Amino acid sequence: MTGIKFDAEWVGGYAELTAKSAEALGEGVQTMATDPLTDESFGQLGRTVRTTQAYSRAAGQLRDQLTRAVEALTSASTGLGQVSAMYVDTDETSASAMRREPGRG
Repeated sequence: MTGIKFDAEWVGGYAELTAKSAEALGEGVQTMATDPLTDESFGQLGRTVRTTQAYSRAAGQLRDQLTRAVEALTSASTGLGQVSAMYVDTDETSASAMRREPGRG
């Protein structure tokens, strides 16, 4: 016996929290999909030093990172939910089998 306990209910709750976090980040990605900066955003100096393009590149990189984070959290949530469900099903099947054994329950 290893002494390791698996709390399927806690893991299931964590999977739900992870899914909600992915959803919140996904909303951020959608918000960042708009490009509110124009050449006029930073005036003549901004146009000269190409500030708008620099900010747009930085925003694009951040958007890509957020997209990857959403994908990772969604994948983690799905995996945790599947593991949790598997353990709940296994526990229920084991308990049911124990009740059916002669001399038990």
